Amino acid sequence: MLRSMLRISASFALLAALPSRASGQASTDSSAVVAEVRQAVRRYDEALRRADAAAVGQFFAPEYVFVNARGERLTRADRLANLRTGRTSVDTVAHAPQEEQIRPYGNVVLYSTLLTPVGRYSGQAHQLGQ
Repeated sequence: MLRSMLRISASFALLAALPSRASGQASTDSSAVVAEVRQAVRRYDEALRRADAAAVGQFFAPEYVFVNARGERLTRADRLANLRTGRTSVDTVAHAPQEEQIRPYGNVVLYSTLLTPVGRYSGQAHQLGQ
């Protein structure tokens, strides 16, 4: 179940990150879309490691909801406050390349993968991937 939650969190985080195209606008080359998604993933991961709440916030829709490893439901504001205060800090985010999927659906691109973030939650060292 934890692996599913981590996969879903990666998916939803990037839905808000990519610019939307106007309806009827031709889709771009799939390799360009994949490159754009991978670049967005790198920017998101780096923003998490820097605890840059403003940069991370650009990836979360206003209605963003996250369920953490403890089963707690957190809003966008909760997650960003945790980053700002240092309650949550991320040292590394390891992606499982064999699990990565990038799928365009019209004006939306869905990115999913398994993540192993390592850092601190509530002041204690934590590895969510285990």
